[in-house]
Parts: sequence; structure tokens; C-alpha cells
Amino acid sequence: MENRLGLFLVLLSVTCFCEANNTCYVPDTKKSYVTSLAINMALSVGPCVPPDPRVLLALNLGQFKVPTAQEILIEQLKNDAVDKVSKNLSFTSGKVALYVLALRSSCVDPSDISVQKGSINLVQLLENKTREELHAFENGPSPNGFVKTTWYQVGLDLLGLCTMSSPYAISAARIVANQATPEVCGFVDTAAVVAMGLVCVLGMENVPEKTITEVRTALSGLLDLILEHQKDGLIGNAYSTGLAGQALLAAEKDFLISWDCSGTIQKVLDLIPKKTFSLPIAAAQVLPFLWGTSYVSVKHLPCPEDDAHFISVGYTIVNDLSEEQFHYPIIVAVKEGSTLLQVMQKAAELDPNKFSFESQNSTWGVYITAINHLAGSTNDKTYWQFLSDNAPLDVGVSSYIPKKNEHIIAVFSKY
Repeated sequence: MENRLGLFLVLLSVTCFCEANNTCYVPDTKKSYVTSLAINMALSVGPCVPPDPRVLLALNLGQFKVPTAQEILIEQLKNDAVDKVSKNLSFTSGKVALYVLALRSSCVDPSDISVQKGSINLVQLLENKTREELHAFENGPSPNGFVKTTWYQVGLDLLGLCTMSSPYAISAARIVANQATPEVCGFVDTAAVVAMGLVCVLGMENVPEKTITEVRTALSGLLDLILEHQKDGLIGNAYSTGLAGQALLAAEKDFLISWDCSGTIQKVLDLIPKKTFSLPIAAAQVLPFLWGTSYVSVKHLPCPEDDAHFISVGYTIVNDLSEEQFHYPIIVAVKEGSTLLQVMQKAAELDPNKFSFESQNSTWGVYITAINHLAGSTNDKTYWQFLSDNAPLDVGVSSYIPKKNEHIIAVFSKY
């Protein structure tokens, strides 16, 4: 394993393109754009690369299975959090909130982070830091008061606390609702993050009626601010559109929103081939919106037991015989116990332009006749040979069961 994810492309075992409503979803013809964007984002992960919790959060919100990337990020975030606290390094409230959201989305309890270097309760830390942010307003309205950092970070704090059902989220939401006005928030991305935090609190239990009224009033103003910045499909600019889209999707269940969601999705899709979202952070903010989800959804992400039984399998197709030679690698995540045929099917599903194949049933099982539109020929004495560790497989693709991190190579060969 190199300092990235290996020599192969990392792909995903599950791609969830959720339809937010009847018109707000990625068309089938453009889903490959979203997959490519996610692949590039996942490739930014590596043991020697500083961890970005937003990348892990985006992967999990899309229900992507990239075991290597997710395992690396989880361990990096846990160790980094303990390191920052033990060494009294800079750890802003918003960054703590993102760590909480990312780890919770991975079914890791942020209130009990234990690594070799020590242990930490990130939820308690987030509560303390959020109180510091809102200290100027704890005793009532303060027209001259300021948060410690920014309202953007406070919005993330609210999301993190709400996701973990912290009682302080309700008190904090009331302060935020009365202080984080559209004029104070100003920017679309700030308004979007604060709005998502308030939407999350609306879904909590035991929220006082007065707080609900105040939160709904504040939300109306923030949503209006976001919608006022629509232009040519974007909301604000290309980089704020993902967060704005997330906020609007999250608020749709509680508010009647006049928004051309399909137009926004189309504009974002048009920008993907132009490398607008090539940076991991840009991809991480827009991908949840393209999947019809938002940071608010973290609270309700399931943690099925069988998630732990996905494995990564490398698969490469090689043709050095014909004129149009190719060498295409991929890594897919499949359930442990899957056959090589299922690995091939997953690869073909995620990247049909390269990994589509044709097969025939025989008394010996499934026989692969063509891969990537290149078929074997009895006249030319060519066929597709499958190898593992340079040794030919002794059973067919419908019977062979790859192991974790095994690398299977399909080579166009002569006999």
C-alpha cells in the first residue's frame, strides 16, 4: 500500500442516488459524473495525507463502501483528535464538530474515542467549545456580542450536538435562532450550515414550543437569503451551491420552498467535467447534495452489522495482444464470500465503459467470452485468462471466491 490507496482506482460497492423528490435527482446518463467525482475524492486519502473529516462524511452519506479509505480516515481522525487535545493544539469548535459528524457517520461513538495514545470524549469537548462560542449571548441578547470564531463554525457545532442528541443543542439553537440573522450570516455557505443545524434541532425530542417558533422564524429568513442568491442554477457560487442544496433539501420537509432543484443539479453536473470540484473539499461538499442527502442525515444513518464484512478486491484487465492495448485497474468493495463473477459485475456496474463483459453458461459454470468489448476467438486462439499472484485460477469465475485485498488479473491471452 503506497501513501495513497494503492496503484488501482478505488471504486464503490454501493452508490446511492437518492431522489429528493420527483424532479430533484441525477439523471441516469450523468451518474458516471458523480461516480468519477467520488473516485477522485477517495483517492485523496492516504496514510501520509492529513485527514479531512468532510471526505469521510461525504463517503458515508453516499453509502459508499471504500473500506481502505474509510478505515484509514477513521483511524487518522481518532488519533488526530487525541493528539490535538493531549498536546493542546489548535482544535476549533467547527473542526471538532466535523470530527463528531464524520465518526458518527462511520458508526464510531464520538463520546468514547480510545487509541493507544489516550482517550477523549469529543461530544463533551464540543459542548464546552460551543458554550465558549456563544458565551456573549448566554445571558440574553447582546447586540455588541460576537461568537468566538464564526457563525459558520457555530452552525457546524449545532449539527454535531444535535446529531449526538446533546441537550445543549436545544439551548444553543435558541441562541442561534435569535442571533444568527441573515444580516449576520451574510454568506450563502454560512446561512446553509446554520440552517442545517436549526433543521436538525427541529427534529429533536422535547424542544419547547417557544424554541420551535423561534427556530422556524430564523430558518425562514436564512432560507430566503439562500434562495435570493440563485443565479443560472448556482446558489451563491459553485462552491457554496453544494451546502446550499443540502440545506434546502433538509428543510423541504418543514418548509414550502420555491427552488429549481433540477436546474441546480444540472448546473453542478455541467461543472464536474471542467474540474470545478477537483479539490477533495469541493467534492465533499457537493456530493451529498447530488445524492439527495445532507449533513442533517447523519443522525439517522443506519449502522448495520454486516457493514463490517465488506472487503476490497483488486481487479485489472490487460490486453497486450490487439492493436488497441489497454491496462485498466480498479478496486471494488464486495461482501465477504462474493465470487469473482460478482466482483466483475460490480466493476462493470460502476465503470461500464471499461469493465463490461459477456459470458456464456456451460457445464463447468460461467465462461467469460469478452471483456471491454474484446472477445476471444477460436480462429486466433485467444481467450481471457484469470490469474491471482501470477498463477492461473483453478476454478471458474462463478466459483472462485477472492480474499480480502486479493488482486485478480484478467489477461487477454493465446493458447
